[in-house]
Amino acid sequence: MTITDSILHLVPDLRSLQVLVVFFLISAYEVGPGPISWFIGAELFDQQSRPIAMAFTSMLNWGGKFLLALLFPPLLKVCGAYVYLLFTAMATLAFSYTLLRLPETRGRTFDDIAAEFRGAEGIPLHNKTSFNTFT
Repeated sequence: MTITDSILHLVPDLRSLQVLVVFFLISAYEVGPGPISWFIGAELFDQQSRPIAMAFTSMLNWGGKFLLALLFPPLLKVCGAYVYLLFTAMATLAFSYTLLRLPETRGRTFDDIAAEFRGAEGIPLHNKTSFNTFT
């Protein structure tokens, strides 16, 4: 997007390519990091606390999208075509955090994952195998 937006004044015919790039970026987001909040809530919380976790991650997901919609026009005015590099940097940070801090959950039970979090430093969890916010 940065490249096509930067050279759009030189080659006006790139508008159709720019639309295709936007569709590609949206599709890549929905296949990649878009549904991660749904997976985190479903995989990292036990059955009793899963509804609250899913509601919280949904709130954060939609709240982030709302803030993005509010902040994008002013950022576009300030940064111009380079505004997309900010999103690239944020996506790289999110990918790195996910890769380094979240455990692999494939083929593991909730108890295994909870035990890994209890053993990790800096992640405050209760000394129970389940986490219930109503008690």
